[in-house]
Amino acid sequence: MSNKFLFLIGFLSAAGLVPLEAQELKALTFDIGGGVSAPLNPTADFVGVSGNFLTGAGVNINKNNSIEGDFMWSGLPPAISVIHPINAPFGSMNLYTLTGEYRYHLDSIGGSLFGAYLIGGGGWYYRRFTVSKNYLLPPLTPCLPIYFWWGYGCSTGSVYTATIAANGVSAGGLNAGVGFTIKLGEKGWKFYTESRYTYAWSRGLARIPTTLIPVTFGIRFN
Repeated sequence: MSNKFLFLIGFLSAAGLVPLEAQELKALTFDIGGGVSAPLNPTADFVGVSGNFLTGAGVNINKNNSIEGDFMWSGLPPAISVIHPINAPFGSMNLYTLTGEYRYHLDSIGGSLFGAYLIGGGGWYYRRFTVSKNYLLPPLTPCLPIYFWWGYGCSTGSVYTATIAANGVSAGGLNAGVGFTIKLGEKGWKFYTESRYTYAWSRGLARIPTTLIPVTFGIRFN
C-alpha cells in the first residue's frame, strides 16, 4: 500500500518539475484540495462525518473535455451513536481511492470569472480498518452488521474473532458529481468546490457498501 501511494505522490511532484512549453502546459490539468465527507446510509449507520483530501492530474482533450486520474483519502470515524449502545469496536478506519475520471467543464459562464463542471468515473476503493488490540468481544456476541464492517467474522450466529489489530478490504466503485470554479487571474488557475456521490461495492459476509459524499475545496489548474 505505502509504495503505491509514494509512487503516486512522487509522480505528481515530478510532473511539476519537468519544464514544458506553454502549449503543452495548457493541455494538462491538475487539482488539489480537501474538505468534509458526509456518509450516507447504510454507511452512516456505522461511521460519522470526517475530513478528506483529494489530488489528481490529467489532460485536456479540448477546451470542454478532460480526463484525469485522482487519489482520494477520506476518514471513516466510528459514529458516536453506535459505539456504546451495542458495544461496538473502537479504532480507526480510512478510505483510499485511485480512480479515473471524465470531466466536462465550462471555464467561463457568459464571459464571467465563474465556471462549472460535471465529473464522474470509477476505480479502486480500499477501506483500511484498525481496531484497538485491547478490545475483546464477550463470548457468544451475536452477529451484527457493525462487526462485519470492522472486519470480524461470524459462525453459528456468534462473532468468532476475539481480537483484531488491522485489516483491509478492496472493492470497485463509482463516483459522480458537480463542481464550480472561480478564475484566479489569466494563467489557468482556479478556486474550485465540488461534491461527488461515491459508491463502492463491498466484499464479505455483510455486503455493506461504502456510500458517502465528499465535499471538497481547493485549487485547480486548467
